[in-house]
Amino acid sequence: MSNSSTIWESFTLPSKGLIYEKDINPVVELRSMTTLEEMERLSPSDTPYKVMCTIIEECMREKPEIPVYNMCIGDYQFLMHKLRIVTYGPEYKMIVNCPKCGEITESVGDLESLELHEYEENIAEIKQFTLPVTNDEITIKFQTPRDLDMVSIKNKEEQKRTKSNIDFSLLFTVTGIIDKINGRKLNSIQLEEYVKNLPMKDVNYIISRVNELNKKIGLDTLITVKCSSCGYELVAPFRITSEFFGPSNN
Repeated sequence: MSNSSTIWESFTLPSKGLIYEKDINPVVELRSMTTLEEMERLSPSDTPYKVMCTIIEECMREKPEIPVYNMCIGDYQFLMHKLRIVTYGPEYKMIVNCPKCGEITESVGDLESLELHEYEENIAEIKQFTLPVTNDEITIKFQTPRDLDMVSIKNKEEQKRTKSNIDFSLLFTVTGIIDKINGRKLNSIQLEEYVKNLPMKDVNYIISRVNELNKKIGLDTLITVKCSSCGYELVAPFRITSEFFGPSNN
C-alpha cells in the first residue's frame, strides 16, 4: 500500500555528477525512511556501507546511473545526511563543552547549516603528485563506500589466511586509493607489493592527499551550535551518534 502523504525532496549532488566515468544526473529525489528500511539499517552486516547505500537507493524516486555504493564518499555522506533530514528533520542534539562557561550541555545543531563543498576543476591538481621519498608519480582516486567495506573484508580475510593478528587495514586502504603509479595501472598483487615496500613518509603523504581530495566534495565536518547554558555560539566537530538515525523527542 502506498502512502499518499509521502513527501519527496530534491537535492543536487555536491560532485555535480562530474567526477565519474559516465555521465550521471546530479539531481536526486529522496523520501523519508520507513520502518522496513530502519530494520534493514539495524541488521548486522559485514558490509555496513553497502546496507546504507541500498537504503538510500530504496528511498530515491529514480535509481542513479551508477550505484551509490560506487559514488565518492562526499556524495554518499551528502545523501545519507539528506535522508536523515527528510526522515527526521534538521535538528540534531549534541553534547558540547562550552569554552566560555565551561559547562557540558546538550545543545541542538541545525544539520542544514553544514557548509557544502561542491565540485571545482582544480580537483585534478590534488589527484596527481610526486612522492617525497621515492619520487614516484602517483595518481589517486576518490574513495567510495565500496572501498571502505572492502578494507574491512580484506583485512579479515588476510588475518585468517596468515593466521595473525596483524592489522592489514593500512595496506588495503592505500592500495584502494591508488589509481596509477608512474602512469601505469598495476594488478592487485603488484600494487600490494609496491605499497608494502613504500617508506612510511610516502604512505603518509598519499593518505594526506586522499583526505584532502575527499574533503573537496561533500559536507564540512564542523557545525555551529549554541550553548544551552550561557547562549554562546561555538563551532564543534560534527559526529554521527545515535541521535542521527534515532533522535530523541524530549
